[in-house]
Amino acid sequence: MSTIEILTETAPKPRLGRVDWLRAAMLCLMEDGIDAVQITRLATSIGASRGSFYWHFKSRQELLDGLLDEWFAVNGKRIKQVLEHADSLDRGVLSFFAVWTNPDNFNSPLEQAVRDWARLDRRVLKVVREEDADRITAIAALFERFDYLPQEAVVRARVLYFAQVGYLAMNPEEAMEERMSMLDDYYFAFTGKVLDAGVGSSFRSDWVAFSKINPSEGGSGAT
Repeated sequence: MSTIEILTETAPKPRLGRVDWLRAAMLCLMEDGIDAVQITRLATSIGASRGSFYWHFKSRQELLDGLLDEWFAVNGKRIKQVLEHADSLDRGVLSFFAVWTNPDNFNSPLEQAVRDWARLDRRVLKVVREEDADRITAIAALFERFDYLPQEAVVRARVLYFAQVGYLAMNPEEAMEERMSMLDDYYFAFTGKVLDAGVGSSFRSDWVAFSKINPSEGGSGAT
């Protein structure tokens, strides 16, 4: 039977869920900062009522906690995955580089927005610092896995991570081609080793592939 169109009644709107509120809150956070993430503003942006919000969330704080959970799931998990699945030091370090520049797997605006938020909220700052420590631990584990002594592994992990976070914060106007031209020197500076020519060539030709991992299949994710 063909669909019958009713002209005398207004079709009901699709029911909004938690995901709609979280999506709107994330966009607001990334565009205008945490102070702009207000229930009334979000309700207007998605065409809902304040009452609808309280059907899905007990409070604004629960929504904010959801944003942090999403940050963990989107960015923190991806960084740790590429490090844990790396089958060589060069692939691990280059995959770490690639993650931060691949919007399919890492949300850079969200990363920066959460860090800006942490400057205004000590509770969030504590959460961010704990996540930073976890990421550094994962990088250090990569170095240790490929024969660096524990203390050197931690120091190199800190240098590598702080450099990447600082680069994100500075947001320099640097073409990818320019960064790629310095790839071997970057790698040597962070590891003290010479980058494998084949791995470097593969990275330059398809750097996005280095940050794509299917955890169920294992492997480095590199091509």
